[in-house]
Amino acid sequence: MLKDISPDWSGPFTGTIGRGRPRPAVGKAPLPGVALDHEVLIQNGIWGFEHFDIRARSFVLLRSQLMNRFHQPGGRILAVTSTRPGEGKTYVTANLAAALSRIHPTTLIDLDLRRPSIATRFGLTVEHGVEDFLAGDTDWSSTGQRIASGQLTIHGARQSRPDTAEMLASDALREVFASFKALPGAPICIVDTPPILMLDDTNLIARHVDGVLMVIEEGRTRGRDVEEALRLLGTTPVVGSVLNKSLSISKSTVDYAYYDDLKSRRQN
Repeated sequence: MLKDISPDWSGPFTGTIGRGRPRPAVGKAPLPGVALDHEVLIQNGIWGFEHFDIRARSFVLLRSQLMNRFHQPGGRILAVTSTRPGEGKTYVTANLAAALSRIHPTTLIDLDLRRPSIATRFGLTVEHGVEDFLAGDTDWSSTGQRIASGQLTIHGARQSRPDTAEMLASDALREVFASFKALPGAPICIVDTPPILMLDDTNLIARHVDGVLMVIEEGRTRGRDVEEALRLLGTTPVVGSVLNKSLSISKSTVDYAYYDDLKSRRQN
């Protein structure tokens, strides 16, 4: 297990890839920066950008473990999933990507194409979505939004699609991930995927990633569901699990005064 998440809440890829399109041109001018609305982030439970918010602490610790245990050995693309809906996988995905982007170039991709929500959580408007690219209607770079004052690029989905299996099985997705791994600077890519027991979408995505992070909700996720999820993933490495909405961790074990003191010094 990498890190328990308690219940206080819920580099840009450049170039052109697609069916019949040229390979990406690394070195293309970066996307213009998009400013995020801080209030929208907090309302949607995105704490990962915060330096002194105690709710970000778990994601900072998770970030460190992933950088050491996943990225340093060569991992570049990490899929985040759960066994069933409602276990907090998108919440963990969004906050982990935000925390990572504070120290390292990070790309966040929404591939939960039947129930996409990444763009909404970050308060972004999507003109061209990942699903449009996979359908051959636009190029990859047009789906990305680089977040200003940070190292995060988000590729969101515009709307849900019923034909997700056909899209995720296409060569276009394979080419995106292959080109991402070849980018300089060793950026890290976090992918939000559907719950693995609901559809075969996550298994289609897992063929292209370097590892999977499993989100488990204490008191809800069943052991036999986790076993089945691991069986379905086959040889895809599971780098760890995140225990979400813990019922057993005491809030008294967190020294809030330490963080309050740091915040006070920063403001002064």
